[in-house]
Amino acid sequence: MSRPLIVALHGVGSSGRDMGAALAPLAPVADVIALDGCEAFDGGGAGRQWFSLSGVTQADRPRRVANALPRMIQRLDQLAQDHGVAREDLVLLGFSQGAIMTLAMVAQGLHAGRVIAIAGRLAAPVIAAGARAASLLVIGDSADPVMPFGLSQDAAERLRAAGHHVDLRLTDGIGHGVGSQTLSSIASWLPATAVPRANALTTEG
Repeated sequence: MSRPLIVALHGVGSSGRDMGAALAPLAPVADVIALDGCEAFDGGGAGRQWFSLSGVTQADRPRRVANALPRMIQRLDQLAQDHGVAREDLVLLGFSQGAIMTLAMVAQGLHAGRVIAIAGRLAAPVIAAGARAASLLVIGDSADPVMPFGLSQDAAERLRAAGHHVDLRLTDGIGHGVGSQTLSSIASWLPATAVPRANALTTEG
């Protein structure tokens, strides 16, 4: 692929349209496809969600994430097929609930490509990467009241310990959102991690 193809997953109650608009400044360095969540947002309005937050608990969240993964993976596989690439050639980018989904895919060994997780948390059991190590950019913000930076840090540490390649970055003062610092981090990280899949597969044996 001559340009990275980013597949973006929005936060709960938002939409692919909103996520696409937030990532529009990346157009010079990547193509972006922003998906709508698989379910209608059960909090009202026209937004979407990847899984319901109604009555969610810390203990129950991993089960909800696991139940939501198959439908999302099916859509990613279809999108990859439509573009004539392997799923792992896609750069998965998630914000908030979308980041929970992308981090879970890495943790469960379901994506050994590149992943960007913005303002997320790890809500899935972690298995050893082995020969399927992913490359991750994990971004948290110092002023995020919804997903504090400590959650990004925890996810980064656990996935690094499992054998993945993790770049953890802290933005300052954005809050719970995507800002210019976020976009700059992504724009610099993409070319630094661009490895042709053929080379990657050879390395993995």
